[in-house]
Amino acid sequence: MAEPMPTYYDVLQVERDASPERVRSAYRKLAQKYHPDKMPGNANASRAMAAINAAYEVLSDGHRRAEHDLWIRRAGRTSAPPPAAPAVPQNLWAYMNPATSWPWYLLFGTMTVAFGTVATALYLTAMPARAVAAPGAQPCSATLATPSQRCQSPS
Repeated sequence: MAEPMPTYYDVLQVERDASPERVRSAYRKLAQKYHPDKMPGNANASRAMAAINAAYEVLSDGHRRAEHDLWIRRAGRTSAPPPAAPAVPQNLWAYMNPATSWPWYLLFGTMTVAFGTVATALYLTAMPARAVAAPGAQPCSATLATPSQRCQSPS
């Protein structure tokens, strides 16, 4: 996870509730330590001094310090870690429990009905229509020439 962005309090190495006198003394101490004249040939000295000056400029003004504190609170709120992922189910019932997996049951039930409907439609389309009655299945009275003849079952 990324390290939080340093604040002006971190630059001056003071607490957030530090008094203005404490901020001023921390600024003077760091300014003497990192002043470019005290560190000739060090390219980072001018960058460090610029950061120290910017931090002191903000923290020495009450209104700008309040804005900086508000920015810190907002940044802390948005950089909170995301909620933990749910634990992996330990058994089959925990995984297939209808109380927690109902969307899957709904999806697979709907897919089953849809595939059944499509399969039925394809079957009825592909199969030729059946005759209503096969020729051997007609009633005996209609096929007999004379009533004295007996109906015989087709063999």
